[in-house]
Amino acid sequence: MSAISIGGELIHYEVLGRGRPVVLLHSWVGSWRYWVPTMQNLQLKYRVYAVDLHGFGDSSKNPQKYTLDNQVKMLSDFMNAMAIPKAAIIGHGLGAWVTAEFARLYADRAPRIMLISAPLFEIPQLENRTRPGRLNAPVQGRHEINEATIMNSSIRTAMLERLRAAQASGGAPDTATIPAAPLPEANTVRYNPLQDVIGSNSLEMLLQRCFKRSDPIYTKLEVDLPKTDVHALRTSAMQFDGGRFLDSIWLLSMPTVIIHGQEDTFIQPPTESVWDYVTADKEDNLLPIPLPGVRHFPMLEYDRFNRLVNEFLELPDISKLEVKERWKRRSR
Repeated sequence: MSAISIGGELIHYEVLGRGRPVVLLHSWVGSWRYWVPTMQNLQLKYRVYAVDLHGFGDSSKNPQKYTLDNQVKMLSDFMNAMAIPKAAIIGHGLGAWVTAEFARLYADRAPRIMLISAPLFEIPQLENRTRPGRLNAPVQGRHEINEATIMNSSIRTAMLERLRAAQASGGAPDTATIPAAPLPEANTVRYNPLQDVIGSNSLEMLLQRCFKRSDPIYTKLEVDLPKTDVHALRTSAMQFDGGRFLDSIWLLSMPTVIIHGQEDTFIQPPTESVWDYVTADKEDNLLPIPLPGVRHFPMLEYDRFNRLVNEFLELPDISKLEVKERWKRRSR
């Protein structure tokens, strides 16, 4: 067991292999543990880190750390502590949400990402939604950085302290660590289906939504339930905004693969309208892959998952991934 103290909180992780770094983040149900087959598959070519988010597995249980901002900050601090300047990141469920937000804020630190079973919900009036401008380019130069360009969150406080200290000393802050600007508030109506999905359900009920008790995968995941603080799920769900998350995905600049099981009964599969929205003008840079017959845990259900991950990490052009089930935009 490996652990590190970040901001006074114990963060558990496991690491395997040598080579370029890959970071794995888990979903709302489970912990680092279900990534073991993936880690074993990648260890010959990569140094693979599987991290327990705040409130999960063997990481600390502090309700003040359960917000999305704090989970993203923990990932950033973890990579700093491990001397990982950048890494391919694979996130599942909640981990996919954290991965996408981290990648939007720190594009230079996430050269490519894979989002699995992400909460990509259909939202009302999606066809009429105003797209945000692509404002996530790294901030360049001291005079272009001010309080308005730094996100309004716990990360904002730390960044402002660095900014003010740099200005006081007459220097310039490290632009590589300055987050991107917040998403513009072009759409003010908030839509949160995730809160209905998680609601007041127990962890057992959520797991049973994915698998029957008789399913061997249920047994593998059940061992993590006592180590999960249900408030970590509910806190994240309360602050979710379905439209804002779709905008975050559309703003991503790095190669991105999105995988979703078509039989997922936990997080509903994206509709064609959702795929249209997030892939508009970036079909070569964002590859959606729906998997027929697969539920919420492709890494435990899909027999070609390991091959898919290897190709995702190795191919310079993600559009060359050989997956028959990939979604294709219809000509209109």
